[in-house]
Amino acid sequence: MKFSHLLDLVHVPGGIPASRLASDLALVTSVSLDLADTPLSSADPADLAAGYASHRPRPVTAVVLTSNEEERIAGCLNALADDADHCLLVDSGSVDGTAEQALRARGDARILSAPWADDFSRQRNLAFGEVTDGWLCHVDADEILVPSHAGRLRRALSVLDYLLPDSDFVVSPVIADVGGPVYSNTQRVLRADGPFRFRGRVHEHPYDPDGRAPARVQIDARFDHSGYLPEVVDQRGKRERYVRLDRLARTEEPDNPKWVYYEVRDGLDHRSASEEELRAAFTLLAAHAGETLPAGPPGYRTERIVDSWSLLCELALGLGEADALRTYAALLGEAGRTVEATYYRTLLESSRLLGRLSALVDEIGSVQGAEEPANRHLMARLFELQSTLALASGRYETILPAYRKSVERGAGHSVTEDFEMLARVLTQLPDRAV
Repeated sequence: MKFSHLLDLVHVPGGIPASRLASDLALVTSVSLDLADTPLSSADPADLAAGYASHRPRPVTAVVLTSNEEERIAGCLNALADDADHCLLVDSGSVDGTAEQALRARGDARILSAPWADDFSRQRNLAFGEVTDGWLCHVDADEILVPSHAGRLRRALSVLDYLLPDSDFVVSPVIADVGGPVYSNTQRVLRADGPFRFRGRVHEHPYDPDGRAPARVQIDARFDHSGYLPEVVDQRGKRERYVRLDRLARTEEPDNPKWVYYEVRDGLDHRSASEEELRAAFTLLAAHAGETLPAGPPGYRTERIVDSWSLLCELALGLGEADALRTYAALLGEAGRTVEATYYRTLLESSRLLGRLSALVDEIGSVQGAEEPANRHLMARLFELQSTLALASGRYETILPAYRKSVERGAGHSVTEDFEMLARVLTQLPDRAV
């Protein structure tokens, strides 16, 4: 039996006997294709469940990078009480009470002093020299495992160890920014004795020695992350630090397109950027991203090519570059990013259609001077159309004047029906959305 087949059986009533294996395996939400075909030690789910009953999980060590985290570290470590056997802090020179708070939360916490060298990967990789057995779970001090998910991380790692003892892969818990996006491909948990190490001064991920991305497993264990709240970003100067590290990495690897992507993404504020800044960013990113999907699975050099196309769509949108938006939306579709491709194609087409509707509103207004008794009934219907088209195209200042003109000429019934339907829809919206 293949690993993917056993995962499928989790969702089939009676597919796997009710057991610890079944409940722990249900925490695995997806696996990459290169891992799905891994053969298991038995083809019988009942045999696998029986063997798992006596399985002893490998230890889990939480690795936390710290720098003046006295306000956050206790909450981070306390939340891991059911999931981490050990805690290792890689501290880059805290001058506050970080160490004291960490030891108060976890008396067995180890603290490794490692001066900051503008390199997140270096800090994370130091853990491999300190821990040689079990799992390393890299957690930021401003990330907290949600209380309802306590124990899930350990259970998921245990069942993965049992079923895939000889496979090399990384595990991704969910990380949710408070009030922001949710990330599932986080690649934060890996075996201490495995082949993968982090690369990149910033936005670091694990890779094998040849720069290939590892096989991946995603699990249903969520951490809430408060580090990207606007006040935290400003207070700790995160944007400036990331941009500086992006540029440093780009200087060291000028032919690696991922650093151009990160520099543009981290450094450009779309809300305040001038057209000149947007165009310069677009030109730079387009020159490095290219328009060819890299062969093979994403790796250290190629993993942000498709993301670059998505960012180029955003920039093209701000610049009003329809042809570029069409080009990169098509590339996203070819790369399998169908939701983004559909979004940008729909924006492009709807903008074109709304522009045409708006032009029709003006065209109707331009013939008002040609009204005469013989065509008054047609003018009534035209004004009725104008009101409807103005509503559809967002020309709100035209809706009521056109409606009144249609009523004066004996029409307007369809517009009234539209208004009544719209009023019924609005009553069904939550109060905050009205």
